[in-house]
Amino acid sequence: MARQQAYTVSYRVLAADGNYYWWQEQVIPKESDGSARQVAFITQTDVKSTVPESAKTQPEVTQLEAVQQRFQDLVNGLEDTIVWEYDPATARFTFVSQSAAEILGYPVEQWLQQPNFWQNLIHPEDRARVVQSYHQEKLGRDCSLEYRCIAADGRVVWLRDRLHFARDREGKSKLRGLMLDITAAKQAEAELRESEARFRTMADGTPLMIWMAGTDSLWEFANQSWLNFTGRSLKQELGEGWTEAVHPQDVSRCVETYLSAFHSRQEFAQEFRLRRADGKYRWIFEKGSPRFTPDGSFAGYIGCCLDISDRKASEDALKTRAEELTYLTTVLAQTNVTLEKRNQELDQFAYVASHDLKAPLRAIANLSEWIEEDLSDKLTADTRHQMNLLRGRVHRMEALINGLLQYSRVGRMDTPKSEVSLGDLLAEVVDSLSPPETFSIEIAPMPTILSEKLPLQQVFTNLISNAIKYHPRQDGRVSISVQEYASNYEFVVADDGDGIAPEYHDKIFGIFQTLSPRDTIESTGIGLAIVKKIVEQQGGTIRLKSQPGEGAAFYFTWKK
Repeated sequence: MARQQAYTVSYRVLAADGNYYWWQEQVIPKESDGSARQVAFITQTDVKSTVPESAKTQPEVTQLEAVQQRFQDLVNGLEDTIVWEYDPATARFTFVSQSAAEILGYPVEQWLQQPNFWQNLIHPEDRARVVQSYHQEKLGRDCSLEYRCIAADGRVVWLRDRLHFARDREGKSKLRGLMLDITAAKQAEAELRESEARFRTMADGTPLMIWMAGTDSLWEFANQSWLNFTGRSLKQELGEGWTEAVHPQDVSRCVETYLSAFHSRQEFAQEFRLRRADGKYRWIFEKGSPRFTPDGSFAGYIGCCLDISDRKASEDALKTRAEELTYLTTVLAQTNVTLEKRNQELDQFAYVASHDLKAPLRAIANLSEWIEEDLSDKLTADTRHQMNLLRGRVHRMEALINGLLQYSRVGRMDTPKSEVSLGDLLAEVVDSLSPPETFSIEIAPMPTILSEKLPLQQVFTNLISNAIKYHPRQDGRVSISVQEYASNYEFVVADDGDGIAPEYHDKIFGIFQTLSPRDTIESTGIGLAIVKKIVEQQGGTIRLKSQPGEGAAFYFTWKK
C-alpha cells in the first residue's frame, strides 16, 4: 500500500469451494480531488493453483488482455493527467499516456522516441531544476515538482509532476509518476494575487483606517492608515492584537459589540478610544459589515474607522461624519449597483426628453401656426413678430434638448471600430453643412484610420459648423490638417475669423456657454462641451489657440 506508482500484481485467493484461484490486481494512484492516486482493478482469472503458468488456456490469456486493455483505457482516460514512466539510464520515457498529446499537443511517439524531447519542452527558467530532480534516483526519495512547459501552440502550461523512484525486478532505477495540468489553478492564483494587490493599493491609499477579519473573527489585514495611526506593525495588529491599542475602559464593550456582530452576521457601528502613535487616545467611529462569497457563504468582516475626536463635542457634526462614513462604505460595496442605476436614470431621462418634453413644444409651435392662420386677417405685424419669436424660442428649446441628449449619450454607445477614410468623412461633413458658395474649406491629405466613425464625425461636424456659423464674412476660410505621432493623431480645425480672447479659451468648452448673444446667433452652447467630452472619452485632449483678430485653431488628439 506504500506504493505511489501504477503497478500490477497477481496472487491466489482461497474460494469457498476449497480451491485457490488466481486474481490479477492493477492499480493507479488517484487523489481525492479527482486526480489519480489509488484506483484498482481486480479480476479473477479462473485459473486454479494446480494449473502451471505454461498451461494457461486461451480464454485466460484473452481475459488478461482485456484487463490490460481496460487498464490502458483508464490511464489514457484520465483528464488533465499524464501517466508516465522514465528510465534515468537512457534519459527516455518508456511509457506516456495519450493525454500528453491533449495537454501539450505533441504526439506520444515523440516522447518515447526522441532523446531529451521532454527536457526541451520545459521552460528554460525551470529546466535545470527539473532535470536534476529526475536524475537523483540514487536518493530514492519521492518528490513533487511544479514547472512550466511550452506546448506545441506556444502556450505556457503549468504541470505538477509527482515522481516516485523505484527499481524493477532486475534492480534498475525507474521513475514513475503523474503530471497534472494545473494551468487553470495557477492562472486563478495569479488573478487572486492581482486582485489582492489592487485591494491593498486602494486600501492603503485611503485616509480611512480599514481592516479585514476571517470567519473566526481574527484580523487578517489592517491598512497603512491604521498602522500609521497606531504606530504598530501589521504583525502586532493581526489576530486579536488590535485590541491592545483600545482604551482599557472601552476594550470590553468594544470586543463584545464586535463578537456579537460576528455571531449574528449583522452590520455594526460603535465608538471607542484608540491609542495614537504619540500615546494620546482619540475617539474612533467604527463600522463593520459582513463579507460573503458569490455563493452566499460567510467570509468574515470588513470594517473602516474614522477619527472623530475633533467633532465629538458636537452631536450634529458627529452624525454628519457618520453618515459620510456610511455613504463611503456603501459606495465601496455597491459601486456596480450605483453605476447601473445611473445608466438607468440616463436612459429614463433620454426617454422623457425625447417624448414628454418635446411633444408639448411641438404642440405649442403647431398651435401658434394655427392661431396665426385662423386670425391672419386680425393679427398686427407686431403680433406676427411675437408669434415668430415664440416659435423661434420653441425651436431653440428643441435644439437644446437634442444637444443635452447628445451630451448624455457620449461614451454610452459602444460602436465597433472600422476602417475610416478621413478624407471621405470630412467631405460628407462639409456637404451636410452646406456652407456658402463663397466660403473656402481646405482639407489636407488625410489618412485612413481604425476608429469609431460616429464620434469622430460628431467632433468634426461641431468644429467646422462653429467655424462657419461664427465667421464674420461670407468669404471666410477654414482649413483641416493632421499630424501623425507614435500613439495618436493630432487634428487642427482652423479659421480666419475674429478669434477668441485667451480668457475665454476654457470657458467655451463648458456646457451652455456661448460668446455671442443667442438672439444674434442661434446656439445652444452645448456643441463644444460635446466635442470635449467625446475627445476625452476617446483618451484624447482638445485645446484652443487663438487671439482676437487672428482667427481660431482647435487642436485635438485621437488615439490610434
